[in-house]
Amino acid sequence: MHSCGSEKHETIRNKLENNAEYVKSVNDVTKMFSLLGDVSRMKILLALCEGELCVFHICEITGGKQSAVSQHLRKLKDNHLVKSRKDGNLVLYSLADEHIASLIKTALEHRHCE
Repeated sequence: MHSCGSEKHETIRNKLENNAEYVKSVNDVTKMFSLLGDVSRMKILLALCEGELCVFHICEITGGKQSAVSQHLRKLKDNHLVKSRKDGNLVLYSLADEHIASLIKTALEHRHCE
């Protein structure tokens, strides 16, 4: 039997098996990373890192078609990565919070460290 932190291993295993809130958080984070794994959605998020945009401008920036961009925005919004607000006839989209921008920035910095 190895003695390299077996108590620590047991603590982690208990968290993963017996803590429903922690398991839900792990599942939510996994789903978030899955959403971030799509190039089109990442382009949308990168555009929104620069500020609030309407669908038309997101399409213009990302080169996406309006129907596809709208579907991606719905998925991002449903999963709390993006929020929207109405301004007259326009719907403006922005990142749900600064954690999203920070996560993307950190990932890009990590990529450039290789």
